[in-house]
Amino acid sequence: MNVKVRSILEHMLEDAADAAIFAKEAGSLDAFSSNKLYRKAIIMSILNIGELTKNLPQEFKTANSKMPWRKISGMRDIAAHGYHEMDDDIIWDVVTHSIPQLIEFLEMKLGEV
Repeated sequence: MNVKVRSILEHMLEDAADAAIFAKEAGSLDAFSSNKLYRKAIIMSILNIGELTKNLPQEFKTANSKMPWRKISGMRDIAAHGYHEMDDDIIWDVVTHSIPQLIEFLEMKLGEV
């Protein structure tokens, strides 16, 4: 893995881990929805992950095609352009289900020699 890809994956992992921590601290969808700080923090982490995804080389995405790269970068676009219209249920589902899967993938990739 080249240095650029490793750096992108490390930054993605950092943002994904942050989002997971924020979700754990929020504790529930209701707490997340009613807490502006958690909502903004999680959405910003999702936005960062999507932006980083767009910087991954196509060869890497093709070689790891089981990851939903288009959906990940699409969430970035929604977060960037429609922040106030984002559905809390969808965000909560992403942060509690998809983000842990992303963390697992990133840790596996970064652990490869």
